[in-house]
Amino acid sequence: MKILNLYKWIAGSMADFTNQFKNNESLYNQAKAYWDKLDSLSAIIFIILVVLGIAMAYIYYQPYNNKPGRHYHPRHWFYFLLATIILTFLVTWGFEYLAIPPKIKGSGGILLRIAFCNAIYSLIPYIIISIIWCYIFPTNAYRLFKFNKK
Repeated sequence: MKILNLYKWIAGSMADFTNQFKNNESLYNQAKAYWDKLDSLSAIIFIILVVLGIAMAYIYYQPYNNKPGRHYHPRHWFYFLLATIILTFLVTWGFEYLAIPPKIKGSGGILLRIAFCNAIYSLIPYIIISIIWCYIFPTNAYRLFKFNKK
């Protein structure tokens, strides 16, 4: 899959990564193989951001806001948004690090940049689920995205 192209703006391309090894064929082949393995796992990396973005929005709108106490302030929604970013970064980086440990110069930085980008992208499903939840489903949460009150 070419999902890794979504992260190109921050992580660079395969050519950017492998060009530093163009004078050493052995290292170049290792770098290319490393990038190919990372690219083959990019679907899982993408799934991490979707699942965590949706899960954190669900947790905010259901279990968290259905407990006793008042959670009707927008700051609670932003706390969960921040938690989504941090959790997505940590889970993505941990998965990458365990699946393909950085053994080549520069590969650790690539993993961190992809994890950071994934954390930023996790905002998209979190916000989309929040908008849907505010318009369709009942909730005790502050309806941050409910503009027309009926």
